[in-house]
Amino acid sequence: MQGRDLPEQLTAFLARHEREFTGFRRDLHMHPELAFAEHRTTGRIAERLREVGLRPRVLAQGTGLVCDIGSGPGPWSRSGPTSTPSRSPTRRRGFPTARRSRARARLRARRAHHVLLASAVFLAQQDRVGALPGRVRLIFQPAEELPGGAVEVVNDGAMKGVDRIFALHCDPRLMVGKVGLRVGGITAACDQLMVRLSGPGGHTARPHLTSDLVYAMGKVVTELPAALSRLVDPRAGFSLVWGRISAGAAPNVIPDDAVAEGTVRCLDDEAGTPPRTSSRGWSSRWPPPTGRRRGHLPPRCPADDQ
Repeated sequence: MQGRDLPEQLTAFLARHEREFTGFRRDLHMHPELAFAEHRTTGRIAERLREVGLRPRVLAQGTGLVCDIGSGPGPWSRSGPTSTPSRSPTRRRGFPTARRSRARARLRARRAHHVLLASAVFLAQQDRVGALPGRVRLIFQPAEELPGGAVEVVNDGAMKGVDRIFALHCDPRLMVGKVGLRVGGITAACDQLMVRLSGPGGHTARPHLTSDLVYAMGKVVTELPAALSRLVDPRAGFSLVWGRISAGAAPNVIPDDAVAEGTVRCLDDEAGTPPRTSSRGWSSRWPPPTGRRRGHLPPRCPADDQ
């Protein structure tokens, strides 16, 4: 692949295939699939790769795939073909890309597997004319938004022989046509967190006879991130952000159960695993969230997770 000729070749290739790849992305957008259920997406990608003479291999668990192009050593690329649950409206009338599956969630706009597919077609073309100096393995990882997808890729042997890997991720802050690079981590490792509180409920006219879990959960979701910020080096990029809070079903009833779910993200592996005893230490210093007795913390919290 001649370096000086590559930009012109790539520009010409994209111009010839622009309508095809735009249609491919829109088709996937209309049929989003959740983690480990990306069967249609996997099938569409595999079909297109076979059309250009490649031999993709679907992962053992049934979704996601890997595909080698060329021979000899070379870099590797990874992308994720998963959607995430959302109640956001995406079935807009008149929109050609509106999703057509009522049981599925909206498609995350940052998915990059259609870009990886375009790369595969271009690299296959380069390989056929002997212009690809080495080997490239494309990894379409399933369950990109949930723990387990990367583990399945590793367990399936997709990383054997890999010495370098490039992960693709969309960032809406960058203008179209620009690529962002940096030394070190560019996206954080992510764990999921759920906190559940339970206690005596009752009527809002008599909160003093209850544990008032709505008030207690309010304390947890605001003070837990602040407490963690005093346990972790600020340079580690550690953050706890809540995505769902649920408690009660009526305005005049104090519930007996409350749940909060979120994500814990960190750029430093060591900073993400403080001493296991730390959660008990700082929790004992918290003031009681209600006028009755102190509620118990959940058995697992981000400082304990690995």
